[in-house]
Amino acid sequence: MFYRISHFVSRGLLMVEVSLRALGLALVIFIAFLVLAPIQWAVLRLNPRFGWILPRLFYATVLRLVKVRVEVSGRIPRDMPGSLAALVVTNHVSWTDIFALGALFPAAFVAKSEVARWPIIRTFARLVNTIFVDRNARASIPVTNAAMLAQIRAGEHVVLFPEATTHAGGPQPFHSSHFAVVEELFKLGPGYAIQPIAIRYSAPHAPWIGDDALLPHVLGLMQGAPITCELIFCEPLPLAEPMPRRAVAQECFARIAAAYSSQRV
Repeated sequence: MFYRISHFVSRGLLMVEVSLRALGLALVIFIAFLVLAPIQWAVLRLNPRFGWILPRLFYATVLRLVKVRVEVSGRIPRDMPGSLAALVVTNHVSWTDIFALGALFPAAFVAKSEVARWPIIRTFARLVNTIFVDRNARASIPVTNAAMLAQIRAGEHVVLFPEATTHAGGPQPFHSSHFAVVEELFKLGPGYAIQPIAIRYSAPHAPWIGDDALLPHVLGLMQGAPITCELIFCEPLPLAEPMPRRAVAQECFARIAAAYSSQRV
């Protein structure tokens, strides 16, 4: 009898917590869309250098509400959060990857073109300089690569998910098409970097795979125990000499796979 009452009370408290978190998330999105989005739009036009402040706050708040804590491993380049422009390469596990990376350092993300058609989310994506690519049209790749190069030359980090979709269970082989950007970076001389980062989570319910519905996944994160998103910084790739894009893709994959499989310290 006591067990049943205790179970009922625990279940009730969990539902109250989830409801409060869901309400908080809805409120944050509402405020961000109606209040912060216009401010962000103005900031990007007046002084783009400060365009990362509001998104970083938004990312961190959402992560807290869905019970995801970011933990950093490895050596972060000293000027990674600052002016050094980097092509950041990482495996892709969930939508929370973007929030974890965005809460850590200012960056633009390469995303599938479908995101540009999602209500509300497309507004947020454009306000953080998201670069869209049509995965079904190879003709769009040079246009995307040119946009990536322009962002990096302007001093902004660009995050690439070369698996092209999310996966659970470790990194999958990388597509090399967008690594053509690296060939252009070599021509620009020093001052740029290629930064591989491995992403792994502490719980099996963290991945958001393929066509999974977003809302059930968000609620699942809120109902489960708090989880850790670990960002493992690998050694950056030197830009001392030119490398073919496939070789760069393979080297990034090898470093990320090794870091992902490493034991937690």
